[in-house]
Amino acid sequence: MAWQLSLYPLLGFTGAGISTLIAGLALRHRTYHEALPFLGLMLTLGGWSLVSGIQLGFMSQAGQLGWQRLGLAIGGCIPTLWLFFTVRYAGKDTWLTQRRMAALAADPLLFGLLTLTNASHELIWDGVTQTLTAAGPAVRLTFNAGYYVHIAYAYLLIAIGLVLLFTVFLRSSPVYRRQTGLLILGTLPPFVANVAYTLRVEWGPLPAIDPTPFAFILTGIIFGLALFQFDLLERTPVAQQRALEEMGDGLVISDADGEIVDTNTVAREVLDSTPTVGDTLTSLEHVAPATGEGILAAFDGQTLTGTVEDRQRTYDTEWSSLTDHRGQTVGHILTLRDVTDRHQYQQRLEVAQRVLRHNLRNHMAVIQGRASQLAQTTTDDHATAAKQIVERTEDLMELSQKTQTMARLDEYAGDEQTSLEIKDYLEELVATFRDEYPAVTIEYTNGSPPPIGVPNEELVDVPLRNLIENAIEHNGCSDPWVAVRTSTTEKYVQIHISDNGPEIPAVEREVLETGTEQQLKHGSGMGLWLTYWSMQIIGGQVTFETSENGGNRVVLAFPRA
Repeated sequence: MAWQLSLYPLLGFTGAGISTLIAGLALRHRTYHEALPFLGLMLTLGGWSLVSGIQLGFMSQAGQLGWQRLGLAIGGCIPTLWLFFTVRYAGKDTWLTQRRMAALAADPLLFGLLTLTNASHELIWDGVTQTLTAAGPAVRLTFNAGYYVHIAYAYLLIAIGLVLLFTVFLRSSPVYRRQTGLLILGTLPPFVANVAYTLRVEWGPLPAIDPTPFAFILTGIIFGLALFQFDLLERTPVAQQRALEEMGDGLVISDADGEIVDTNTVAREVLDSTPTVGDTLTSLEHVAPATGEGILAAFDGQTLTGTVEDRQRTYDTEWSSLTDHRGQTVGHILTLRDVTDRHQYQQRLEVAQRVLRHNLRNHMAVIQGRASQLAQTTTDDHATAAKQIVERTEDLMELSQKTQTMARLDEYAGDEQTSLEIKDYLEELVATFRDEYPAVTIEYTNGSPPPIGVPNEELVDVPLRNLIENAIEHNGCSDPWVAVRTSTTEKYVQIHISDNGPEIPAVEREVLETGTEQQLKHGSGMGLWLTYWSMQIIGGQVTFETSENGGNRVVLAFPRA
């Protein structure tokens, strides 16, 4: 039972090593959908190669026969595992019901059992001889009906897997075609070798042995290329298509030459000219120069509507270039971002603003006018009631004005930053409030602040005017006092607004700190919200402190220009 290292064991061990290495890499990707079937397949390939290498190192027939028997039993599992993997890879998971998987597993289990117990029934082979080859002795089996039934079934499973891969190959983009093509190519060497062995085709220096395990060397190398070069288990065609369809947005992807390599259902249903894989971007027929980039640039920034899943939806379009690690353009992508909810909200907001601006203000103006007449011509009690009506209508009209300001603030988001001399602006603002409220002491300390950077001056006016006005109007002291001063940090110009009035309620501060209102916890007005939103749009900060007089200090931090 002497064992000797020769060419055959070396080939078997090489195949086992490559397959095991690929299996180890697949184990690192075990969370991916296709990883476990692929892992099982590669371990089985490696197992058969290892057993074949051990078998062919023995010099005697008795020494080789036991390992040959084990190798056949292991190899009988490969067609079923191959089918499991290709079905998963092609996205046909619904085929693999528990009942079908159990039926598919029956063949390798039965064949393995019959192979290991062949001596008692000889259904798999009924004769054993040993021949001498150029690289050493080898066992040669005379197969019986059981083997040929199994091998015909095995070839059917392999053929089904190849058809699935070929179907995926035809429907995929170029990068996935290369990946799928490598899988097909890697399957052919062991398949052809096994067919030749079954048909007793002589292979020159390998006349008697089964070369299938040796062909796994090529399979491992090719599958490894698919794994390393084309991210076999991370990017599969079905995973890519599933991601494209489930993301909710539309996508059209092209290569650097403008040929469409991928698209999804949303893009096909929304765009007037249905994008098709293999067509060029110029087929989209948008009003633009007849180049791929011209077409995409014409689509950029458009708002499109279309019926998707029986519902009218709205999409904003945007295009960008795809570059590789060297910065070279390798493709383009047109994105249709679903903004239906935002669009509907904007429509409702515009209608609400129109109603507030026109209908409500007009009606309030009539009520205010009539109430003023009553206040001047009726008895004291009626005059008091009329004055209250006037005050409430003024509050409502002011609220209407603030809601219009709220809607207008969003228009400045994303605008280019401009430089504003905050020193001059503050001097004018403080002077305005001193004229309007002569009974209030308003101090201003000029810290010679540098210019600030804001998209629009209104984003500065709204928070400052609201805070100073709030400090004055909600101050119940006999000698109301408000102080405005500036300070500068590396990134911000800070404006401190202090007063000696009652503290801003904790609920008001909490609402602004969390950025949300609840049914039982909400702010009493719009002024602080307008302050918060303005500072948020310009990238500033709002903090609340206690002033030296026991009142409030609100610090606004504006980005420096």
